[in-house]
Amino acid sequence: MVKRSFLFVLTCLVLVGCSQSGKMSIRGHLLKNGTPYAAPEGEIVRIMFVPIAQGKERVTDFYAANFDRDDGSFQAAGGDGRGIPPGKYRIAIEHLKNRADIFKGAYDAERSPFVREIKSSADEVTIDLAKPG
Repeated sequence: MVKRSFLFVLTCLVLVGCSQSGKMSIRGHLLKNGTPYAAPEGEIVRIMFVPIAQGKERVTDFYAANFDRDDGSFQAAGGDGRGIPPGKYRIAIEHLKNRADIFKGAYDAERSPFVREIKSSADEVTIDLAKPG
């Protein structure tokens, strides 16, 4: 009985701690012409959520997403693994082949046309490279 009570209290504390952080795990898909974007073995796709600064505030944080090369899905969980805070983000994308971005910086942190407002973990982000914006 004591063991069960301890586990219950521990679970509650973990859930309260996670929900109070205000951070969310965001899922999405990277597409090209409506088809999942796939990268060949040995090539790297990086997806970064870069907060859009308010006023003259300087952005120094960004949140990396884990990309699945097989189905074009990704999940942004933040550097601490607990998620990203709600807010407006520019989504930067690189596809590295032989250490060079095949997009030539078109979707970097300053120029990417992909901007999304993240309000809830239920928000799924779909990015189609053929339809910027």
